[in-house]
Amino acid sequence: MSGELGVLIIGAGRVSRAHAHAVRETPGTRLVAVADIALDRAEALAGEGATAYVDYLQALERSDVQVVMIALPHNLHESVTVRSLRAGKHVFVEKPMADTIEECDRMIDAARLADRLLFVAHTQRYFASTIEAKRILQSGEIGRPIFATDTWYKAFGIETRPPWFLDRAQGGGMWLMNGAHMIDRTCWVLDSDVESVKAWIGSPFHGISADDANIALLRLRNGCHATIVHAGFRRGVDRCEVEVTCTGGMLLFDSYSNRLAVDEAGAYRSRPLTPVHPMSAELQNLVGAIRGEDVLGVTPEWGRHIVDVLLGCEESTRTGREVTIRSRGILGPVGASRH
Repeated sequence: MSGELGVLIIGAGRVSRAHAHAVRETPGTRLVAVADIALDRAEALAGEGATAYVDYLQALERSDVQVVMIALPHNLHESVTVRSLRAGKHVFVEKPMADTIEECDRMIDAARLADRLLFVAHTQRYFASTIEAKRILQSGEIGRPIFATDTWYKAFGIETRPPWFLDRAQGGGMWLMNGAHMIDRTCWVLDSDVESVKAWIGSPFHGISADDANIALLRLRNGCHATIVHAGFRRGVDRCEVEVTCTGGMLLFDSYSNRLAVDEAGAYRSRPLTPVHPMSAELQNLVGAIRGEDVLGVTPEWGRHIVDVLLGCEESTRTGREVTIRSRGILGPVGASRH
């Protein structure tokens, strides 16, 4: 496909500002419409160059919209994605892909029937530090990876969260939001999908109907193991990092601070990185794939696998048992490596 691609953003909440920035930073795209149930939010994001809508179905009727970016509560991902695909649009949907495997399957089927691309926005693998960590680990520079620990502690911020985020039935909680990030980045740098999980997920800090703390042990198909530890505390110290222990050394990276360090003589030494705006890299990857110049860095099948792992950890919490993950994840190429 040649020519400019018009972009519609559905959902004008907090993350949508990054979507709008990605459109501005992606050559050959233009923001033409924003839809949100609150017209004032849609108008604020649309600015002077785009049209604001309350009804996203009206916006989907526009012939100058080729790409839809979906930034909605998790329980709305499937329905809006399917409608967008059926309208003939390519879709960029935020993670987690959906709340259930059945929803993921309907999304994948809709993309196939419409002959349109479905991109699941697992942003973490597009950060410069994550890309370089994967390169080092796969190069053998510090030997063979044995296990990884992914740790993320942050304030839950319950006062600022929308009501849906406090209810697991609506796709709320820290596990679906950030667990998806942590599983994706750790598995991606270790170059494997997940074979089984043993987990605990709960709400010890706030006692709400969604989780605020979790810990999971992942057994990967390539023989590696990983722990995922996440907490949305009331008071504490922020920490977000992945540490990988290999047969010939150790590596530590944090995507948000653009930090990557490799051990030298018993201490970590940082390596310089050029920062990348990950959502811009994601959209550029999708646009390249639409034009036939690139392949998707995140396949919808991988987005489905992450949902399967998230749900498997919830099942493990309910049963107290290890849960086998039956889906196979297609990791996808290093879609952002050219940036």
